[in-house]
Amino acid sequence: MVVTSVDRPLPAPVLVAFDAARAQRRITVATRPVLVVPHLLALLLLGPVAIVVAALGWFGALLLGRLPRFAARFLPGYLRWQTRLYAYLFLLTDVYPPLSLTDADYPVRVASQPGPLNRWAVAFRLVLVVPATVVAATVTYGIAGVVLVVTWLIVLVNGRLPASLHQVFAAFVRYEARLVGYLAMVTSEYPWGLLGDPETSAPPTPAWQPTPPSPMHDPYWQVVLTSRAKNLVVFVLVVGVASVVSLNVASTASRYHRLQAEEAAGARVQGAYQSLSTAVIDYESRTRSCAGTGQPLSCLTGAAQTVSRAFSTFVRRLSSTAVPGSAMSARQVLVSDGSRAEEDFEQLSASSSAVRYQLAIEDANLSRLLFRFDRDYVALGSRLNDLG
Repeated sequence: MVVTSVDRPLPAPVLVAFDAARAQRRITVATRPVLVVPHLLALLLLGPVAIVVAALGWFGALLLGRLPRFAARFLPGYLRWQTRLYAYLFLLTDVYPPLSLTDADYPVRVASQPGPLNRWAVAFRLVLVVPATVVAATVTYGIAGVVLVVTWLIVLVNGRLPASLHQVFAAFVRYEARLVGYLAMVTSEYPWGLLGDPETSAPPTPAWQPTPPSPMHDPYWQVVLTSRAKNLVVFVLVVGVASVVSLNVASTASRYHRLQAEEAAGARVQGAYQSLSTAVIDYESRTRSCAGTGQPLSCLTGAAQTVSRAFSTFVRRLSSTAVPGSAMSARQVLVSDGSRAEEDFEQLSASSSAVRYQLAIEDANLSRLLFRFDRDYVALGSRLNDLG
């Protein structure tokens, strides 16, 4: 093992080798999203396992200063599989990746060697990895839109990925591999190399030697970007930043309009409820005074008819009020309550005698109905920013 002058072992980086850009079959390029489905399903199933292994490895690394053996075997394999899939998705190769965690004779090779870890860096890994994650997310936003679609069309027409785009995607895939490797504690080396390796630098010479490539392919362990490729990386970063900003602005604007709509809906519902409350209070006052009139039944049925119309008006206004999706069910419940109250008061207004009027009140259980109506109105109000 190579050591420094202070006898500290050098970190073993995650190395990724890429074959040169070669001709690709247009049929596999056109069907690439379908061809990767088996890999996506396999990684979807292995993802929770990888998370559990990484979590256990984190505790083990805190105690041992390195990944436990089971994690040091599984996590590099998962990283290898994931990186090969990314490379195939980003059109870096036309060779179908193997469904395997092990190393294979493939145009994209991933080599790693889990080694000693700094316990403090392990303890704060999720914090330390944030800047690198932001960079990776920004590039992903930049590539995921126009760049990837245009690249796909270029390869579909020409049958080959242009050299500059090959370098850009290779640098990005390698950066993602190093990010995942650092997060999973496969390496203690912080993610780097998004702008490629220096052209004058020597090939990687870590404290370990990766398995040499087979004669079938000629992968390069270095990713050297031309000035044009570097400009494309910068362009992708700018597009990514613009995409993130645009999404945040759109999200803020959408939230502002949603809050305005909720406020308008709340005000409309509140106004309708206040008008209805006035009618109900007036009904209670009129029923108390009907006994002193010459025609108490006519007075009572007339008051009930007025409240029935008030509930009908409330239901119409509430049904025509646009509310957010989160308040739709609460509005429907209140509409149902209002319709029921409208029908019950309409039956009261049709009573032909004082006895029938009293029986109708008992059957309707108006006090319970009005209590439930008020409760459901409060529930709707809480959905509309606690209005009412």
